[in-house]
Amino acid sequence: MHSERIKTLIQAFNVSKRSEIDAAWALADSMDVDLPVLLAEAFHQIRRSEGRASILRYLGKFSRTNEAVFQVGLTATQDRSWGVRHYACAMLAYSLRTAALPALSLLLKHSDRRTVEDAKAAIDAIKNRNHNFFHDRNHTGRVNWGYA
Repeated sequence: MHSERIKTLIQAFNVSKRSEIDAAWALADSMDVDLPVLLAEAFHQIRRSEGRASILRYLGKFSRTNEAVFQVGLTATQDRSWGVRHYACAMLAYSLRTAALPALSLLLKHSDRRTVEDAKAAIDAIKNRNHNFFHDRNHTGRVNWGYA
């Protein structure tokens, strides 16, 4: 039953249109199981970057407390899609876990300057123990960021 739910999630999130992703979330929300764990397992098998990015946006709030989710964030830093790497950096910044620093440090030499900036912001947030610094890159104190 567990593997069938994962297959269902993989099929549902292997899409690129916003309306299809919304439908995938409706399906995911209807599952009365530990959704973060299922999504973490399904993540690596989803081919479409839009689906992977959407999953990371949802999983981010669990990155402090769920090891499987944190591990997805670590591996997602090496994704071929900038959007997925962006949400992986955000997720790791939110986690405030120093174990993310080696993976983030590898991104400092990435060819995409946006990824480099995201990695710097995530590292800054973790080192300063303030996840808001991922979005408040000038440390103004005017940005309060969290997952809904």
